[in-house]
Amino acid sequence: MTSGRIGPNVLIQTAHALSDRLGRDATARLLWQSTAHDLEHLPQDMVEESKATALVRAVHDAYGVVFARSVMQESGRRTGDYLLAHRIPKPAQWLLPLLPSGMALRVLLTAIGKHTWTFAGSANVHLTPGDPAEITLQNCPLCAGQHASEPICDFYAGTFGRLAQALLGPKGWAEEVSCEARGDSACRFLMGSGR
Repeated sequence: MTSGRIGPNVLIQTAHALSDRLGRDATARLLWQSTAHDLEHLPQDMVEESKATALVRAVHDAYGVVFARSVMQESGRRTGDYLLAHRIPKPAQWLLPLLPSGMALRVLLTAIGKHTWTFAGSANVHLTPGDPAEITLQNCPLCAGQHASEPICDFYAGTFGRLAQALLGPKGWAEEVSCEARGDSACRFLMGSGR
């Protein structure tokens, strides 16, 4: 897998979610040991995807799959909140829930497709319209080298789910249905309007 770059939110929001649960000292140690980033000076620019991979793996290794999945889901939701507050125009946030569900999903999927460079690193991304829509990442950076009995890319599921709820309506949803960590050929997410 070619090393790519990924947006800093996976580090920033995971650090915040960990701090809320573990406290600043334990979070600072885990963050430094896995990424060489200081909790007081989190990155603001794109980072090497290997740092995101290392942080996710460190959370899983140190605290187990149940805790890690919960933290990464929260980190993803916080990233969705960040995107809604700072990246997605307010008129789009107002308009999308008013559109027919299929049209709203196509618009959201198109926007996600234009921004894969910010979250997918070196993964190959394939988007399939529909309700539910499908987002597929092959060579996913967040579960690289991990083995699990269930899908564990909860950062992405949390982000996609938060965006679906805000932009498609309160019944909007997303879930990971296959995962490379489980031995599947790709990490595959479904996103639906729930309408």
